[in-house]
Amino acid sequence: MRNFVIFIIILCSVSFLIAGTRIDSLEVYLKTADQDEKVVILNKLSQAYQEISARKSITYAQSALQISQESGIRIDIATSLTNLGSAYYHLGNYNKALEFHSKSLEIYQQLADKSGMLIANNCIGRDNEKLGNYDQSLNFFLISLKLSNEINDQNGISMGLNNLGNLYHSLNNYDKALEYYQQALDLEKDSGNKKEISLALNNIGIMYTNRGDYSKSLEYYNQSLQIEQELGNIKGISSVLNNLGIVHQKLNEYDKALNYFQRSLDLILETGNQYGIAETFINIGQLQILMNNMADAYANISQGLKFATAIGAQQLIMNGYLALSDFYKVNKNSEESLRYFRLHTKIKDEIFSEEMTQKITNMQAQFEMGEREHDFVQLEKNNQIMELQTEKKNLYLLLLLASLFMVTGFSVVQYNRNKNKKNNNLILQNEILDRMSAEKRLIKRLKIEKVITKISSRFINVSDFDAAVDETLKEIGRMCEASRSYLFLLDNDKNTLDNTHEWCKDGVQPQVSNLQDIPTDSLPWWMNKLENDEVIHIADVSKMPTEAHQEKKSLQDQNIKSLLVLPMRSANNLIGFMGFDNVTKAEEWKEEELSLLKISTEILGVYFEKREIDNKLEQAYFGLEKRIHDRTRELAETNHELQVEVTERKRIEIQLNDSFLKLKKAIEETINAFISAVEIRDPYTAGHQLRVAKLSYEIASEMKLNKMQLDAIRIAAILHDIGKIYIPNEILSKPSALTETEFSVIKNHPLAGYDILKTIDFQMPIAKIVYQHHEKINGSGYPQGLIGNEIMLEARIVNVADVVDAMISQRPYRSSHGIDNALEEITINAGILYDPEVVEICLDLFNEKGFQFEEIKIRTAPR
Repeated sequence: MRNFVIFIIILCSVSFLIAGTRIDSLEVYLKTADQDEKVVILNKLSQAYQEISARKSITYAQSALQISQESGIRIDIATSLTNLGSAYYHLGNYNKALEFHSKSLEIYQQLADKSGMLIANNCIGRDNEKLGNYDQSLNFFLISLKLSNEINDQNGISMGLNNLGNLYHSLNNYDKALEYYQQALDLEKDSGNKKEISLALNNIGIMYTNRGDYSKSLEYYNQSLQIEQELGNIKGISSVLNNLGIVHQKLNEYDKALNYFQRSLDLILETGNQYGIAETFINIGQLQILMNNMADAYANISQGLKFATAIGAQQLIMNGYLALSDFYKVNKNSEESLRYFRLHTKIKDEIFSEEMTQKITNMQAQFEMGEREHDFVQLEKNNQIMELQTEKKNLYLLLLLASLFMVTGFSVVQYNRNKNKKNNNLILQNEILDRMSAEKRLIKRLKIEKVITKISSRFINVSDFDAAVDETLKEIGRMCEASRSYLFLLDNDKNTLDNTHEWCKDGVQPQVSNLQDIPTDSLPWWMNKLENDEVIHIADVSKMPTEAHQEKKSLQDQNIKSLLVLPMRSANNLIGFMGFDNVTKAEEWKEEELSLLKISTEILGVYFEKREIDNKLEQAYFGLEKRIHDRTRELAETNHELQVEVTERKRIEIQLNDSFLKLKKAIEETINAFISAVEIRDPYTAGHQLRVAKLSYEIASEMKLNKMQLDAIRIAAILHDIGKIYIPNEILSKPSALTETEFSVIKNHPLAGYDILKTIDFQMPIAKIVYQHHEKINGSGYPQGLIGNEIMLEARIVNVADVVDAMISQRPYRSSHGIDNALEEITINAGILYDPEVVEICLDLFNEKGFQFEEIKIRTAPR
């Protein structure tokens, strides 16, 4: 039965390649399959959905695992656990992925299933790599590669090579990564596996990007993109688009880069891959810093960091902190920039620690030596077989000379064997020496980065500046194996230089006391270099140019053989320089030493800039304090006059308040008079106006309008139908439908109301609101046919309240439509006749907040 299921799955796979229906076919067959068949199909569906929808892949794998556990078939349980772990990997939940992959490996080991162990070890290696556990990651990758070689699994070898390339890429060892990627590509070209070929092409493109060979990287990316598009692999397409964005960013083609990043983000969001989402957000943020879109830059980097932190992706978290450091640096916030740089460096130190680097180097060397020893043994066996065959073939032909030829042949073979072994050992020794040399360089770089971290931390909240500088110079000098390291500062007029701080190696004569008040015009070549922000790198003082003869003499007087000096700036102004020298030998200073000195001068420059700002703030504070004192005295002198003025103002205020209360009372009486006039004319209109006023006021309150607007809406709503006092009673109370002529008379009531109210000084636009309360936002209202925002917001509010009360009220010619129909009317026509925001708030009042009119029974209202 299982063979039959596999046949069906293969058949579905072919169907997918031809007609794009593989997944559909599997899902259809799943409905009629038995339990054993379902496990296989569910696992295949989980694999198919891993790069399309990780969450759907998890669902299928969980179902497969449940059935497998019920059946107790251990190989099915292991397969389901592997797929479940891989689904979580594609989702970006690497801790969860590691948990399930570890469980699957345990079962494969118990079953002695080398193919399963190979896959599980590879998966666990990938999980650890994303979590930043690089030593563990390498261990699992090497085990997987060893298993692949044992069972001659070419796909497993290719996968292992690609994973090793990824690991060394994460460790910034691009040459080693490229070596593995190229080996993987060569293998996959032989097998014709398009997906793996595309993966290798994409990875090689990344390496060329890191090397700065952008034309080469574009060539590989485009090849990979073409294959991914043919395969329809969303995750693969997204990855390549993201990498194309990085290349175009490097080429300063920012619009192109942003387009690629956004296309990548749209695709990766579909898959739910949180690692890819986080990476793309951070990339977009870094690009927007360069494009000076600071608000968007911060939002995208923060969003990326949020995703990266949620899944524990240390590499991405480290990149996110560096991006925020760059963001704050561009925005001149040096404290925040340094804070995030420290967070970045802390993670970097953990990832690239000396202990981990030593572990990885040793593991790699042991693996390669083991592989070579295996090759040597195999070579010796092959040689022995060939010798025996040759001896047997020639035994009868060379019987008389057998002894002589055997002795000679044995000697030659032994000599060649020893020679080959010696050469191979020599090659191996050279490679190990090269790796040890690379290891030493890496360890030194790590030490330099730790020194940089300590220096940056030291100057964030420095209490003793001189001690901090002395400690910094000591660390720089010892790290770079210099004789002396020092700091020189210019005076305020920039006419002289002073050696303010110095560190000397044991046995080296200090010069700080001899290097005070040095005139800058005595060092023209030196100062010109510094003013132009150039590095002064002198490998051999005796070979300095002719134009630097004054500086050459000064350096030789101090017995200096070579030196490295960088200008130090504060607020873009030269304030001095920092450097170190060697008094024992002439030497070329290394790039990492230049990097250390450069960052140190930048940190000190930022500190000096901050100190200058603090001094200016302190001076400003004292100046402000004096001004406050003087101003206080002036205020004291005028205090009496102000008290008199305040007393007079209070008296006037009381009078104004009395006048206001009288005016308000007059307005209320006027309104009541209008209401009484309407009620006498038509009692239904008066009740309708009060209900519309209540609903209008509630809507306006929810919209957070100010008090004056609320008062205007309440008064206008009470008076909105005042114009109907001019309409004949037989039309208002007509028990049947109005004629066109009669309705045209009704439509005049907003203008009539406006004419009545426009002469009254309400201090609010009451008349205008009344005039517009029957206008519709699509222009179909009356009497002016206004459109959209041409209608006052207050009038749009009264309009909605008017419609609701009119529909739920009983009319002379019809019964009530009911509240549901009234709310349906404003819902359907929201954005057409009525303001959509006003409608939304009105619906919320009735449906969510329980708004009711004072009477809820059916009532009568005018037209």
